[in-house]
Amino acid sequence: MNTEINTMILSGRGYDFSITPEALVQKQEILDAASSVAMVTTNDESADAAFHMRKLAQMRILVEKSRKEIKEPVIRIGKEIDAAAAGFLVEIDAEEGRIRSLIGNHATAMLALKQEAEEKERLAFEAERAARELAESGGIAAVLDARDALQGKLRASEEVSSTNIAQGVRFVWEFEVTSINDLIKFAPDLVKIEPKRREIIAWLKGLEENEDRDAASIASQVGILAYKIPSVSTR
Repeated sequence: MNTEINTMILSGRGYDFSITPEALVQKQEILDAASSVAMVTTNDESADAAFHMRKLAQMRILVEKSRKEIKEPVIRIGKEIDAAAAGFLVEIDAEEGRIRSLIGNHATAMLALKQEAEEKERLAFEAERAARELAESGGIAAVLDARDALQGKLRASEEVSSTNIAQGVRFVWEFEVTSINDLIKFAPDLVKIEPKRREIIAWLKGLEENEDRDAASIASQVGILAYKIPSVSTR
Protein backbone atom coordinates (compact mmCIF):
# COMPACT_ATOMS: atom_id res chain seq x y z
CA MET A 1 0.00 0.00 0.00
CA ASN A 2 1.28 3.48 -0.88
CA THR A 3 1.48 5.35 2.42
CA GLU A 4 2.40 8.64 0.71
CA ILE A 5 -0.90 9.26 -1.10
CA ASN A 6 -2.83 12.50 -0.55
CA THR A 7 -6.03 11.49 1.22
CA MET A 8 -7.57 14.99 1.07
CA ILE A 9 -7.00 17.79 -1.44
CA LEU A 10 -8.10 21.39 -2.00
CA SER A 11 -9.82 22.10 -5.29
CA GLY A 12 -11.21 25.24 -6.86
CA ARG A 13 -10.12 28.81 -6.27
CA GLY A 14 -8.14 29.61 -3.15
CA TYR A 15 -8.11 32.76 -1.05
CA ASP A 16 -5.78 35.74 -1.45
CA PHE A 17 -5.37 38.14 1.45
CA SER A 18 -4.17 41.73 1.66
CA ILE A 19 -4.79 44.95 3.56
CA THR A 20 -6.27 47.67 1.35
CA PRO A 21 -4.14 50.71 0.50
CA GLU A 22 -6.97 52.95 1.75
CA ALA A 23 -6.85 51.28 5.15
CA LEU A 24 -3.09 51.76 5.38
CA VAL A 25 -3.43 55.47 4.56
CA GLN A 26 -6.26 55.98 7.06
CA LYS A 27 -4.33 54.12 9.74
CA GLN A 28 -1.32 56.41 9.33
CA GLU A 29 -3.53 59.52 9.39
CA ILE A 30 -5.18 58.41 12.63
CA LEU A 31 -1.83 57.56 14.23
CA ASP A 32 -0.36 60.92 13.19
CA ALA A 33 -3.34 62.75 14.69
CA ALA A 34 -3.26 60.67 17.88
CA SER A 35 0.42 61.44 18.40
CA SER A 36 -0.60 65.01 19.28
CA VAL A 37 -1.94 63.71 22.61
CA ALA A 38 1.07 64.04 24.91
CA MET A 39 -0.62 64.48 28.31
CA VAL A 40 -4.02 64.84 29.95
CA THR A 41 -4.09 67.42 32.72
CA THR A 42 -7.49 69.14 32.18
CA ASN A 43 -11.01 68.10 31.25
CA ASP A 44 -10.61 69.77 27.85
CA GLU A 45 -7.44 67.79 27.21
CA SER A 46 -9.27 64.65 28.36
CA ALA A 47 -12.09 65.36 25.88
CA ASP A 48 -9.58 65.90 23.06
CA ALA A 49 -7.75 62.70 23.98
CA ALA A 50 -11.06 60.82 24.07
CA PHE A 51 -11.84 62.09 20.56
CA HIS A 52 -8.60 60.62 19.20
CA MET A 53 -9.12 57.43 21.18
CA ARG A 54 -12.56 57.02 19.57
CA LYS A 55 -10.99 57.39 16.13
CA LEU A 56 -8.50 54.66 17.00
CA ALA A 57 -11.29 52.48 18.35
CA GLN A 58 -13.36 52.99 15.21
CA MET A 59 -10.47 51.75 13.10
CA ARG A 60 -10.01 48.78 15.41
CA ILE A 61 -13.72 47.96 15.15
CA LEU A 62 -13.63 48.19 11.35
CA VAL A 63 -10.64 45.87 11.21
CA GLU A 64 -12.33 43.39 13.53
CA LYS A 65 -15.48 43.47 11.39
CA SER A 66 -13.48 42.88 8.21
CA ARG A 67 -11.48 40.14 9.88
CA LYS A 68 -14.63 38.26 10.82
CA GLU A 69 -16.17 38.73 7.35
CA ILE A 70 -13.18 37.39 5.43
CA LYS A 71 -12.56 34.57 7.92
CA GLU A 72 -16.14 33.29 7.78
CA PRO A 73 -15.78 31.29 4.54
CA VAL A 74 -12.37 30.02 5.65
CA ILE A 75 -13.80 28.87 8.98
CA ARG A 76 -16.72 27.25 7.17
CA ILE A 77 -14.49 25.28 4.82
CA GLY A 78 -12.30 24.38 7.79
CA LYS A 79 -15.31 22.90 9.57
CA GLU A 80 -16.30 21.05 6.41
CA ILE A 81 -12.77 19.62 6.14
CA ASP A 82 -12.86 18.50 9.78
CA ALA A 83 -16.29 16.89 9.30
CA ALA A 84 -15.20 15.11 6.12
CA ALA A 85 -12.03 13.81 7.76
CA ALA A 86 -13.95 12.63 10.84
CA GLY A 87 -16.55 10.86 8.68
CA PHE A 88 -13.87 9.21 6.57
CA LEU A 89 -12.08 7.92 9.66
CA VAL A 90 -15.08 6.46 11.53
CA GLU A 91 -14.40 2.86 10.44
CA ILE A 92 -10.63 3.34 10.62
CA ASP A 93 -10.83 4.60 14.22
CA ALA A 94 -13.24 1.84 15.24
CA GLU A 95 -11.06 -0.91 13.77
CA GLU A 96 -7.89 0.63 15.21
CA GLY A 97 -9.55 0.78 18.62
CA ARG A 98 -10.75 -2.81 18.37
CA ILE A 99 -7.30 -4.13 17.55
CA ARG A 100 -5.67 -1.93 20.18
CA SER A 101 -8.09 -3.39 22.73
CA LEU A 102 -7.19 -6.95 21.70
CA ILE A 103 -3.47 -6.19 22.01
CA GLY A 104 -4.00 -4.45 25.33
CA ASN A 105 -6.05 -7.31 26.75
CA HIS A 106 -3.35 -9.79 25.72
CA ALA A 107 -0.64 -7.60 27.26
CA THR A 108 -2.61 -7.35 30.51
CA ALA A 109 -3.01 -11.14 30.61
CA MET A 110 0.72 -11.62 29.95
CA LEU A 111 1.58 -9.13 32.69
CA ALA A 112 -0.52 -11.13 35.15
CA LEU A 113 1.24 -14.34 34.09
CA LYS A 114 4.64 -12.67 34.41
CA GLN A 115 3.84 -11.41 37.89
CA GLU A 116 2.67 -14.90 38.85
CA ALA A 117 5.88 -16.40 37.45
CA GLU A 118 7.99 -13.83 39.31
CA GLU A 119 6.24 -14.74 42.56
CA LYS A 120 6.93 -18.45 41.91
CA GLU A 121 10.55 -17.57 41.18
CA ARG A 122 10.81 -15.66 44.45
CA LEU A 123 9.43 -18.62 46.41
CA ALA A 124 11.72 -21.02 44.51
CA PHE A 125 14.76 -18.89 45.35
CA GLU A 126 13.80 -18.91 49.03
CA ALA A 127 13.24 -22.69 48.96
CA GLU A 128 16.56 -23.27 47.21
CA ARG A 129 18.42 -21.10 49.69
CA ALA A 130 16.83 -22.89 52.65
CA ALA A 131 17.56 -26.35 51.15
CA ARG A 132 21.17 -25.37 50.44
CA GLU A 133 21.65 -24.27 54.04
CA LEU A 134 20.23 -27.58 55.28
CA ALA A 135 22.44 -29.55 52.86
CA GLU A 136 25.55 -27.95 54.34
CA SER A 137 24.86 -29.62 57.67
CA GLY A 138 22.55 -32.49 56.72
CA GLY A 139 22.86 -35.91 55.12
CA ILE A 140 22.29 -37.30 51.66
CA ALA A 141 18.54 -36.60 51.82
CA ALA A 142 19.19 -32.93 52.44
CA VAL A 143 21.63 -32.84 49.51
CA LEU A 144 19.01 -34.39 47.21
CA ASP A 145 16.41 -31.90 48.44
CA ALA A 146 18.84 -29.08 47.70
CA ARG A 147 19.38 -30.42 44.18
CA ASP A 148 15.61 -30.61 43.59
CA ALA A 149 15.21 -27.10 44.94
CA LEU A 150 17.92 -25.86 42.59
CA GLN A 151 16.12 -27.46 39.64
CA GLY A 152 12.89 -25.80 40.77
CA LYS A 153 14.68 -22.47 40.97
CA LEU A 154 16.02 -22.84 37.44
CA ARG A 155 12.60 -23.81 36.07
CA ALA A 156 10.99 -20.81 37.78
CA SER A 157 13.61 -18.45 36.31
CA GLU A 158 13.10 -19.97 32.88
CA GLU A 159 9.35 -19.40 33.16
CA VAL A 160 9.91 -15.75 34.07
CA SER A 161 12.27 -15.18 31.14
CA SER A 162 9.85 -16.83 28.68
CA THR A 163 6.84 -14.80 29.81
CA ASN A 164 7.30 -11.51 27.97
CA ILE A 165 5.07 -8.61 26.98
CA ALA A 166 4.67 -8.30 23.18
CA GLN A 167 6.95 -5.88 21.39
CA GLY A 168 5.49 -2.40 20.94
CA VAL A 169 3.39 -2.62 24.10
CA ARG A 170 4.22 -0.83 27.32
CA PHE A 171 2.23 -0.04 30.41
CA VAL A 172 1.78 3.64 31.26
CA TRP A 173 0.07 5.33 34.19
CA GLU A 174 -3.54 6.52 33.94
CA PHE A 175 -5.76 7.79 36.73
CA GLU A 176 -9.22 8.83 37.85
CA VAL A 177 -9.76 11.31 40.68
CA THR A 178 -12.00 9.71 43.29
CA SER A 179 -11.96 12.68 45.69
CA ILE A 180 -10.97 16.14 44.47
CA ASN A 181 -11.16 17.42 48.05
CA ASP A 182 -8.58 14.89 49.26
CA LEU A 183 -6.35 15.70 46.29
CA ILE A 184 -6.49 19.43 47.09
CA LYS A 185 -5.82 18.72 50.77
CA PHE A 186 -2.87 16.34 50.43
CA ALA A 187 -1.36 17.34 47.06
CA PRO A 188 -2.46 20.88 46.13
CA ASP A 189 0.43 21.16 43.65
CA LEU A 190 -1.35 18.53 41.52
CA VAL A 191 -4.50 20.63 41.17
CA LYS A 192 -5.12 23.62 38.92
CA ILE A 193 -7.57 26.16 40.37
CA GLU A 194 -8.50 29.34 38.51
CA PRO A 195 -10.77 32.21 39.57
CA LYS A 196 -13.89 32.75 37.45
CA ARG A 197 -13.44 36.39 36.46
CA ARG A 198 -16.89 37.00 34.98
CA GLU A 199 -18.67 35.44 37.93
CA ILE A 200 -16.54 37.38 40.45
CA ILE A 201 -17.24 40.70 38.71
CA ALA A 202 -20.96 39.92 38.70
CA TRP A 203 -20.78 39.01 42.40
CA LEU A 204 -19.04 42.30 43.24
CA LYS A 205 -21.67 44.25 41.29
CA GLY A 206 -24.38 42.43 43.18
CA LEU A 207 -22.77 43.31 46.49
CA GLU A 208 -22.45 46.94 45.44
CA GLU A 209 -26.16 47.16 44.62
CA ASN A 210 -26.86 46.68 48.31
CA GLU A 211 -25.85 50.02 49.84
CA ASP A 212 -25.55 48.49 53.31
CA ARG A 213 -22.74 46.17 52.22
CA ASP A 214 -19.08 47.01 51.58
CA ALA A 215 -18.21 44.94 48.51
CA ALA A 216 -14.43 45.38 48.86
CA SER A 217 -14.50 44.44 52.54
CA ILE A 218 -16.59 41.34 51.93
CA ALA A 219 -14.36 40.31 49.05
CA SER A 220 -11.26 40.61 51.25
CA GLN A 221 -12.76 38.03 53.61
CA VAL A 222 -12.67 35.40 50.85
CA GLY A 223 -9.19 36.19 49.55
CA ILE A 224 -10.04 38.81 46.92
CA LEU A 225 -8.53 42.30 46.77
CA ALA A 226 -11.31 44.20 44.99
CA TYR A 227 -10.91 47.75 43.72
CA LYS A 228 -12.19 49.96 40.93
CA ILE A 229 -10.26 51.15 37.88
CA PRO A 230 -11.34 53.75 35.29
CA SER A 231 -13.17 52.41 32.24
CA VAL A 232 -12.98 54.91 29.37
CA SER A 233 -15.75 54.77 26.77
CA THR A 234 -14.79 54.69 23.09
CA ARG A 235 -18.24 55.68 21.89
